Amino acid sequence: MKKIYLFLFSFGITLTSNAQLSLTQAANEPTSGDVNNRTGLDSVGTVPKNTGANQVWNFSAFAQSTLTSSKTYTTAASVSSSTNFPGSTYVEQEAGGDDVFFKSTTTPTTQLELLGISNSNGAVFNFTNSLISAIWPATFGSNVSDVGSGTVTIASMNGVVDATVNTSGAGTGTLNLPGSQNLTNVLQIVGTTTLTALIGTSPSTVSLVSRSTSYSYFHSSLKFPILTVEYTNDVLTSAFGPTNTVSAEIFINNLVLTGLNDKNFEATFQIFPNPAKNYFDLNLSNPSNENGSVLITNAIGQVIRTIELGNDSQLKKQISISDLQPGVYLVRTTLGNKTSTRKLIIE
Repeated sequence: MKKIYLFLFSFGITLTSNAQLSLTQAANEPTSGDVNNRTGLDSVGTVPKNTGANQVWNFSAFAQSTLTSSKTYTTAASVSSSTNFPGSTYVEQEAGGDDVFFKSTTTPTTQLELLGISNSNGAVFNFTNSLISAIWPATFGSNVSDVGSGTVTIASMNGVVDATVNTSGAGTGTLNLPGSQNLTNVLQIVGTTTLTALIGTSPSTVSLVSRSTSYSYFHSSLKFPILTVEYTNDVLTSAFGPTNTVSAEIFINNLVLTGLNDKNFEATFQIFPNPAKNYFDLNLSNPSNENGSVLITNAIGQVIRTIELGNDSQLKKQISISDLQPGVYLVRTTLGNKTSTRKLIIE
């Protein structure tokens, strides 16, 4: 059951570069085709979670782990089960199989609401009284608290669910990352939730109490969090007694890892058309005649194709994708020790 609630606090955000960071609905909600790929970090010592203005969060000594996480965003209309969550406008699809249904509204308040979850374990949570996860605009010092309720179905058993949520702009400051990269003007978003579900009827009643907290750090350079610390504590109680599951995970945005490990050549790397169907053309300037290559990965980080480009001064290549399924992919091109990545949508 773990990790099915923290989505409330990891929605995509683009921050402005003003002295006072401000999040708006127009700029900050995920759109169809967005992908948030993350890689785990192993902690070294105390995990910094301090709140308040002018803080320093030092993750510089943390090491990359094998843990990965991927989230893809799509329209509700493209997901058949969205009919079970009336009013949903987009869906967050996780690599493990979870679908999370959101509703974006402008009246009477500009806000983002959680309508439901279709979990990979077969659990369906339907919040008929939705949970508000964001009210726009949001900035340091802003706070959202809400109470939601609805129904839950697990393994053909029906029940009720209640939840409380709090999301706040809790801190500003400097984020120190591995690779000696330091980011200033960072906004810390802290989210907490408690979910209680009661399923079935006596004597076969099952209860679930899930408590989770996340610390997400945002910067103007990326739409999704630079770094996120996630804690969950799930207690499942049945006739066989309680089962307690606890987890603590740290994720760094994969695009940050690219920036930490490699030099970039964003301005010279072009792919067209995008979205594409049967092929795309790659055009890349290579004045140093370095050896070039292309790596295509899917939304969960699996390598789909590797292509050698040679070392001509102008690299042009038409790459066939007719055998690939529709979806969102990453195209990573390398010249010597320099890399750059583009998102490719295949229709």
